[in-house]
Amino acid sequence: MSNSSCTTIIVTPKASVDGRMRVAHSCDDALADHRIVFVAAQDWPEGATRPVYPQGICSGALPRWNANIVPRLYVPGRSDEYSDSLGQAFPTLPVGEIPQVRHTYAYLDGNYGIINEAGLMLGECTCKAWNQCDPEEGKRLFYSAELGRVALERCTLAAEAVDLMGSLLEEFGYYGTGETLLVADANDAWVMEMTPSSDGTGGYWIAQRVPDGEIFVEANLFRIREIRPDSPDMKMCPYLSEEARKKPGLDWTEMASRGEYHHPYYSLRRVWRTMNILQPSVEYPTKVDSYLTKAYPFSFKPDRPVSREDIFRVYRDHLEGTQFDLTKCAAAGPWGNPNLARSTDDEEKAGAWERAISMTDTGYAYVLEPGVCWIAMGRPAEVPFVPLMVAPIPSEFSHGSAREFDPDRCAWWRFNLVSQASERCYREMIKEISRRQQMSEERAALLLESGKATPEVLSALAHATLDEWKELFAFLSVTFNQGYYTQGDVNQKLSSNPEFLEAVGFHKGPTKY
Repeated sequence: MSNSSCTTIIVTPKASVDGRMRVAHSCDDALADHRIVFVAAQDWPEGATRPVYPQGICSGALPRWNANIVPRLYVPGRSDEYSDSLGQAFPTLPVGEIPQVRHTYAYLDGNYGIINEAGLMLGECTCKAWNQCDPEEGKRLFYSAELGRVALERCTLAAEAVDLMGSLLEEFGYYGTGETLLVADANDAWVMEMTPSSDGTGGYWIAQRVPDGEIFVEANLFRIREIRPDSPDMKMCPYLSEEARKKPGLDWTEMASRGEYHHPYYSLRRVWRTMNILQPSVEYPTKVDSYLTKAYPFSFKPDRPVSREDIFRVYRDHLEGTQFDLTKCAAAGPWGNPNLARSTDDEEKAGAWERAISMTDTGYAYVLEPGVCWIAMGRPAEVPFVPLMVAPIPSEFSHGSAREFDPDRCAWWRFNLVSQASERCYREMIKEISRRQQMSEERAALLLESGKATPEVLSALAHATLDEWKELFAFLSVTFNQGYYTQGDVNQKLSSNPEFLEAVGFHKGPTKY
């Protein structure tokens, strides 16, 4: 696996403070293709076919099809931005084709499909499964990314999208590892989980509806448990339905999952923390027997209706105020920097940091609501969420690569400079960054609520935000320089954290001869 895994959330309308459905997702791989791309609606001639492309984010480079992690697609014709090769010499080749429909909807695309003009919304996370394989012509055409894109091109309703993706998976085959797609429209939300089949053809999939009034969270570990073929709140492939009728109580996660990535609690800590933030009245256990625990329910009711800002907070969380607080551990240093790189590929043997929701290598994160994508280009802890509509978007959000420094034309780099600067003196800098985030997001929210937001107006707002973050980088560089707070005539030495000195064993000296 190339990616470092993601966290994805559904907030149903009756669980939301304003009655809006919301879907959220973080793409935790900063060195992948972070571009957000607008794909226009299109009419197709009768008898046309739709190419299905492989994706490097799943398996790494696939030279046979010119598929890489960067760019995720080089496909002239799907979108102008996908004509930008990012240095790749040859276009991505399709692994196969399916029949095309007469009309496809416009949508925003990332490493996975995001949202279409009809209000269909997707989230994603990768899950460790027993079966995994690469694409193969005639056998395994689809990974979840292309499944989601086809759904965005063709569907308006969540249940319709689940049915379509399930039928495509069964007919044309599925490759990759385990995957979860959150699928929602304005009123209905489903969790769809899938894995390749053991013989390499077709695939297995199951979907469960999220009850209205509840919240769902998944973090790289399947969350659907008992397979109930007769439930109106479940959909599944025929194989699972047949097996469940033979074996009542059959557990999907036990059947399909290989557990958590990297180390115990890499997934479950994020599930626990989301519940801990949004439903603090319930004391969910922090320690469980195994990844097959049933201590954390499929979905839960928040203690109070959840706002857009509440979800922003979740995606900015480093386990602050808990026993796992990454700003307080010795590795955070004297300035409480919680952005800790993974220590080793074999963390289960070597030990590891806690896995918070906010991660050092988040490439982007978003919070969707009908008609709007609030996108944070980089780590949400230090980056503002910027609203965009399903329409042509500022070129800065669709341009560039983490592998080529370009802060003037690439939004990811513009925001990333502030994130990198913050690590020098995090405890102090994050105060100013948070203040600027709040101002930016409140301004955007007021504009949306005014009814005056158009794609052009939101593009202008996005450009203004980019300018502000350029100024913020300069401000932080001057204000927090070489261990001093400097503003005007003020030149004040910043004090380090005494707890840090104790944690690293320097609290007792040298203090005297």
